[in-house]
Amino acid sequence: MNIALIIEQFDPEGGGAQRSLAQIAHHLMERGHRVTVITGSYYSRPQMGDLHVIYLYPQKRRSALSSLQLARWARDKVANGRFDASLSVTTAIPATVVQPRSGTVHETQRRNVALRTGVAAQWLKRGLLAVSPKQRTLLYLEKRALADPTVQQFVAVSRYVVEQLVGHYAIDPSRVTLVPNAAEVPDVEPKQRASWRSEVHRGFKVPPDRPVYLFAAYNPRLKGSRSLLQAVRRLKDRGVDLTLMLAGRQVYDQQRLAAQLDIRDRIRFVGSTNRMEQFYAATDVTVHPTYYDPASKVVIESLMMGVPAITTAYNGASDHVVGANHESRGRVIDDPSDIDDLAQAMAELADPDERRRCAAATAGLADTLCMARHVDRLETVLAEAAERRASQPDAALQGEPPPAYNGGLD
Repeated sequence: MNIALIIEQFDPEGGGAQRSLAQIAHHLMERGHRVTVITGSYYSRPQMGDLHVIYLYPQKRRSALSSLQLARWARDKVANGRFDASLSVTTAIPATVVQPRSGTVHETQRRNVALRTGVAAQWLKRGLLAVSPKQRTLLYLEKRALADPTVQQFVAVSRYVVEQLVGHYAIDPSRVTLVPNAAEVPDVEPKQRASWRSEVHRGFKVPPDRPVYLFAAYNPRLKGSRSLLQAVRRLKDRGVDLTLMLAGRQVYDQQRLAAQLDIRDRIRFVGSTNRMEQFYAATDVTVHPTYYDPASKVVIESLMMGVPAITTAYNGASDHVVGANHESRGRVIDDPSDIDDLAQAMAELADPDERRRCAAATAGLADTLCMARHVDRLETVLAEAAERRASQPDAALQGEPPPAYNGGLD
């Protein structure tokens, strides 16, 4: 098939949707498909080989106007590209198949309000979102794209995303296929894992016999870093020893709060790293108390590597923390703001026997959640879309062009 993949920005080594799209493209090309990525901006990577990428801007742009320009430009590229099928991983741009890997803008905004502490702060955030040209534009584009006649099928990466599509936009559940999010992790021999663990513990001066918890995020505030640091303080008061490693984008507020809470000795600031597999190997528990995640790759990668995880009900990857037969692979807390619940979950997994039980329950997930299996199912959906496209007239598939922007007030 000749397939278009659509994303707003594309860095094959970036976080979340961008890295996933690069993996999807790689697997599709390995299977003989011709793949073109249509994107707003592109950070080139040599390892992408023959991947064809077309982009609108030389650098990332964030304005409302650039979002509108990109949506119209990308739609034209898809309509005129003679593709058999197209897959959009953003809700701003329609395609024959839409897979909102970041969930919906509607839910993202709702959860960003919930992140604020106090009624006044939440009302202020709602007001700012309501008057923001960028946010109004994103909601407008999402509403139009999800109702676009070119969209034949939706693919959700978790039950949480299914709920967003059905609940916020009244999309018929029969048009939504659940294909759980996936990841790629190395197959690591026990000897190598032990070596990595020893290297990381030695390099970061981790005291022996202390359980190690890992937090990794590009947006630490949204992913619950403040709640996590407060939970570490509660555990210190209870006499529970642990070391917390913070990977990803670090901000000064984390260091300041750690100092205020007098837990700086329990924290190791890792920063950005492309060696996550080594940190999973060095970790006893991954903790991700996120306020919003359609299906966190951090939690999925952790479970695939046999490391128990603690997360929240607002993470689609929580589908895998409690198995189909109710086996526990960690803990799921209801509210990321509930410091006591988070601290209790962390205390329970400080017990080595409980960690071993949870780790044992992750057996088989490395195969179940691998990207190759994800692309198997995605390829089937795209093939069905291509078959339907071939049987329909082009005009019906392309639909009407989107109306002029009216401020998102319709």
